[in-house]
Amino acid sequence: MVDSSFLVGSRGPPWLPASAADARKLAYWGQLMCFVFMIVLGVLGVVSLIWWIVDGIGGGPIYLLIAAAVNFIILFLMKSTVFDHIDQGRFSEASDHLLIYGVLGIIFGVIPGIFLIIAFVRLQDVFQPQYQPYPPGQYQTGPPQEAAQGPYVPPQPQAPPTAPPPPAAPEKHKHPEMVKCQKCGVQYPAFMRTCPNCGEER
Repeated sequence: MVDSSFLVGSRGPPWLPASAADARKLAYWGQLMCFVFMIVLGVLGVVSLIWWIVDGIGGGPIYLLIAAAVNFIILFLMKSTVFDHIDQGRFSEASDHLLIYGVLGIIFGVIPGIFLIIAFVRLQDVFQPQYQPYPPGQYQTGPPQEAAQGPYVPPQPQAPPTAPPPPAAPEKHKHPEMVKCQKCGVQYPAFMRTCPNCGEER
């Protein structure tokens, strides 16, 4: 059954994102439900039609036959419009078709439509990581460095070298030679030309 020209397996390429792989599995179960409902509705439609013609008994043979036909069309088109798109990374096209098939599946079978709608919802998660992981992963190291070059310059290697002088300085410039930064308010030795906290020049 899986080797049919329009039925595919539940496993896709190994590189698929988790949300796309889950959506593909749900679509696979929706496809199987379409297959089952196509057979069941088709049989019920034919039996109901015979009863309706012979004895005038039977309800909704036309709806049953139309529902079977719709499930067959969805089943036939899903490989090329959903599974192939997902397997080739065209998630937007697959998402659009899943929504259409899900609505039709709910109208003409309910259970297949539920699987396909859930697959559609799960596939939407694949669009979020494409925008979030890249900016945090790549740009966190870029902009912070550019923005941090201002704050990092004062506490850079300049701060450690200025730490040794204070031992010699306390004797001469202990209390009288301390100055207060006009920008951040931090007190520092007068022999330093820039504030070690914010880099402001005296």
